Formats: sequence, C-alpha cells, structure tokens
Amino acid sequence: MDTVLVVDSTGRGHALCDLFTRTNPDMTVYYGPGCDVIDHPRIVPVPAISLTDPDTALEFLAGRPVGLVFVSNIDALSVGYVDRLRQAGHRVVGPTAAAAALESSKSRGKEFCADHGIPVPEFEVFTDPAKAKEYLRQLPYQCVVKTDGLTPDGDGSVVCDSTADAEAAVDRFAEEFGDTLALIVEERLTGQEISVFALLDGEHAMLFPTALDYKRTLEGDAGKNCDGMGSVAPHPNDSPELRDELRAALIDPLVRGLRAEGLDFTGFVYVGAILTPRGPVAIEINARFGDSEAEVVLPGVSSDFTLLCEAVLAGELPDHELVTDGLDRCSVALVQGCLDPASPEAAVGWPFGPFAVDQPVTGLDRPAADDVSVFCANVRRDATGTPRTAGGRVLHVVGTGATPALARDRAYDRIGSISFPGMRYRTDIGAAPAATTVTYAEAAGVTAGTAPTRK
Repeated sequence: MDTVLVVDSTGRGHALCDLFTRTNPDMTVYYGPGCDVIDHPRIVPVPAISLTDPDTALEFLAGRPVGLVFVSNIDALSVGYVDRLRQAGHRVVGPTAAAAALESSKSRGKEFCADHGIPVPEFEVFTDPAKAKEYLRQLPYQCVVKTDGLTPDGDGSVVCDSTADAEAAVDRFAEEFGDTLALIVEERLTGQEISVFALLDGEHAMLFPTALDYKRTLEGDAGKNCDGMGSVAPHPNDSPELRDELRAALIDPLVRGLRAEGLDFTGFVYVGAILTPRGPVAIEINARFGDSEAEVVLPGVSSDFTLLCEAVLAGELPDHELVTDGLDRCSVALVQGCLDPASPEAAVGWPFGPFAVDQPVTGLDRPAADDVSVFCANVRRDATGTPRTAGGRVLHVVGTGATPALARDRAYDRIGSISFPGMRYRTDIGAAPAATTVTYAEAAGVTAGTAPTRK
C-alpha cells in the first residue's frame, strides 16, 4: 500500500499526514479537504472533499483508489463517514457514527462510562433549564455545565466558581439552543488534567504517549475553555506506573464496554481525564486524536504508521510495538485575535466572538529543522500564493528537545519569525503547572476506584 486518504482539515490532520509520510518514505497521502499551504511533495490536498458529505470522498475515490482511508475529524465521524465509505467497499480506519456518539453526545459518553466502570464525576442530564437550576442549587460542591452536543470552538463547557456562574451558564445555553437544549451538570474536580490516547482495533488497545492540553484562552489558565491553546508531551506526571493505572482504570474498561455494546470502534480514542486523590477520573471521551495534542505526540512516533493501520484492520495490534523517540515537545497555537484592540468596532477575535480572516501570514518559508515544526490548520493560499488566515486557530508551532524547557524555548523562538495581523497566543504554554493543582505525585498511594456517577 502506497496511498492513503486522510479526512480532516486541522493541525491534527496535518500531523497525521506527516506521520504517514515520515514513517513510510513510499507513502503518498491525499488530504481532504486538507490545506493547500502544506509544502510536502507527498501530501496532496483534495479541497473537493467535504467533512460533512461522504459522497464527496466517494467521488474522489472512484477516480483515485487508495489503500485505506483514515477519518480523524469528529464532524465527519459523527455524520457516518466511516459507515458510508465501508458500505461502498473501502477499507476505513475510524469509529462508526454509533461509536463516535461517545463524543458527539456528552451524555451518551458519560452514561457509557458509568455503565462500564470507568470513573467519572457525579453528573445529571437535563433538557429543562428550570430543573437544571433547581438541581445545581442544592449541590454541595462546585460544578461544570456542559452542552450535550458538539460545539464549533470547543467552548461548550463552563467551569463554574459559584451557583450564580452555573445558573448563568444554563441560561446562556437555554437561549442558544432553545427547544433542542440538552445539558449536563457535573461535579467539578480538582487535580491535574491529562490527555490519554490509544489506538484501537476493535478488540485491543495500543497506548500512545500522554499529553497535557492547555484548554483555557488566557495566560495562567484563565478565560473560557476553547479547542486548546497548546500542549506538551509527554505529560509532566508521566511514568510507567501512571500509564499502567490509566490503562487499567480508563482504557481497558472502555474497550470491554465497546465490545459489550457491539460498537465498531477502530482508530484513535482520546480520554480526557483528571488525576485526582481518588485516582484518574474521565471527564470526556473523544472519538479521534486530540488537537493540539496530536502535534506533540505524533511527531515522536517512529513506528511505521501504515503497518499499524494494517494491524488495526486485521485486528492484530498485539503483534506490534509502538516505538517513540522519547523527546519532549511543546506546541503553541497561533490564533486570529482582534486586529485593533483600541477600536470598539473591531471584531473581538477568536474565541471571544466574531473575528476577521484573510489576513496575510508571513514567516512560513523558513527552512525546515529537526527541532521545530509548524502544523497548518486554518490557513489557505490566495490567488497569488500568499498564505492567509481562514479561521480561529491558524497554526500550531512545535518545539522539540531533550528537556521540556528546551522544547518550549524552541517553539517560542520559531513564533518570533511568524506574523499576521491580530496574531494572538499564550506565552505560558509549557510553564510549570499552577501550584494550586493537585498533582498525581501528591495523590500517589491512593487506590483508584470508581468515582460517583449519577444520583
């Protein structure tokens, strides 16, 4: 096999294309819809492919068959991309729509965890805002209010410091979704977040390195949650002992649950969790690799990813070993901020509200280096070939090094040579975790158990 189709258009998608081509020198990746700014002779964008219309992929494949299709975008997964392409006879890696509902419906994901012994925060699901507010007013702890479905910028989760905050979140979501409102009120946990990844073949799981994602929009982990402003890998608390516990508490029961419910899940699963004094607790299941964690985890993989995908399709993952380079990486997202903060009429910038696009990007023509990478997300070429911004998160700049500090320094050094009007980024990605968090080391010795679920 020397050709694949990757269905995505994010920094994660670029990192996957890079993984295929880097670990297999004979591989050509068709990337749909992809990104035409990517400068690689074996990564070919296919802009005619739509993430929400699998028939566009079928039209492409009819004229250019490939060895396999890797679907890694939740918008595509949730509309049944995998189901449709398999029905047409194609070899596809990715979860079916029913399996992807573990992400596309947060209540489905929570209930799946509760049913299969995966620790989750205490939670309740509501469609009536009045009942939701009645419930949260009697909670003896702080809570998080989440919308049930997918949100465009990853901001469907509000971490609340008070009952008033929680009621305001309920009102906001009720106004936004109206009669289609469905939301979750869950216990707010204290601890260090961790992103846990595994490649699944339907029966087995291969753990990938862990990562720490910076989801808040502002310095010092302030501001609302968004798709993510950067990541580091491996996670600062990573250890063989922690990986064993994550597998036992989260991944193994997840695989057993998928099998028990007959869910067809191949490809990457991502469990967002918190390391608490009672052990790792899952806060979300995602049916694809994280973004921007993919940009710090996948570049460290040395194993031929094409062979791993073949093993997934054959159900033979246990016959293979994951080889990584053991280096540290730090990724910083460059996002489209406000063009003129002094102007009251200027768009406020991503993810706070409306933002301008089509801004020229400079600095991408710097020669490639082994210790720094730039992954393209919402950036496109205009008719003259100039890269221009095309969305909220524009680029992911990744530094690599033998230590976390060196990786961080290299990422920020590279950022200094890139610019576009309104460019915004956090300056503290990869800095030491806040002292107020409870780290896994502080919780060591506590036996992991199933956290409270529904009342």
